[in-house]
Amino acid sequence: MRRRAEKNNFSRAALLPWLLLCALALPAQLAAEGFSSDSAGTASGQFLKIAAGARGAGLGEAYSALADDAFALDWNPAGLINIKKNSMAIMHAPYLAGTFADYFAYAETAGDMGSWGLGVKYMNYGKINRTDSSGLVLGHFTPYDVALSVGFACYITGFNKSPEERFVLGATGKFVKSRILSEDNTVSADIGLNMPYMFDNRFRVSMTAQNIMGTLRYDKEQASLPLMLRLGTVTKFSDYFNLTGDIAASRDNLPYLAMGGEVKLPVYDDMDTFMRAGFNTRAISDVSGARNVSFGGGLRYKDYQFDYAFSPFGDLGSVHRLSVVMTF
Repeated sequence: MRRRAEKNNFSRAALLPWLLLCALALPAQLAAEGFSSDSAGTASGQFLKIAAGARGAGLGEAYSALADDAFALDWNPAGLINIKKNSMAIMHAPYLAGTFADYFAYAETAGDMGSWGLGVKYMNYGKINRTDSSGLVLGHFTPYDVALSVGFACYITGFNKSPEERFVLGATGKFVKSRILSEDNTVSADIGLNMPYMFDNRFRVSMTAQNIMGTLRYDKEQASLPLMLRLGTVTKFSDYFNLTGDIAASRDNLPYLAMGGEVKLPVYDDMDTFMRAGFNTRAISDVSGARNVSFGGGLRYKDYQFDYAFSPFGDLGSVHRLSVVMTF
């Protein structure tokens, strides 16, 4: 009887991501003021929405509830609590139209107090010719964006319970700088909340709010940073398979659904391999061709993890991400 009850509980846990995501998708689209396609192009700092880390990108960008290394600083600062030692993460991503994105983060545990980390996200848009009204080249300039982040995570309830049964709060402060010909900067913040695991520590829900303040001015125009709200879930079917799901709503576009799956394939004690796939509905009708899907893989050897993700963007091209995470 006990085995049957546990099986029924897990069956419900497996259904919860789908039920939550489907149930909340329509209200989010209808009720979120300004979260519509009519608002496209009204936010600044678009580079802040670029996924950091090949693991999260390979899962279709459904990663906010699963983030458990230094990349959590960019996805959900509450995920920093999962760092039990020191974690250093590096990503390089040749992006679209000759641009590229880099990310670096370092995080470490602060014992019973929680964990903290710092990170840098950098977006380079390549060399652009500067011309006069007749088309004469006067030189060139290289626009870029950069964000510096410092964050922490701590338990806020259940100090007499196991870590899996506690609520976790995370917060990040950001300094954002953008340069085209002139430059501007601002400050912003992220907040994340991880709820306790349910169903024998197999299912978790997370909530995050990113870029909750700040504006950048371009010449005479001023625009707010892209506020991003996420509801994330992770279901751990076993030690070898994770299913993730996010509903994400950005203030300058329609909400979208993202889902991903990760399979762990052990090789021996010191080595594991991973296969990942995912999809999302972000800007699904904006471009033609293969899009809104992603694939990836990874290799863990002792305290080093190497990950790769491939994300096609239809006629615009494809994005390749390479990342390394070191635990020490």
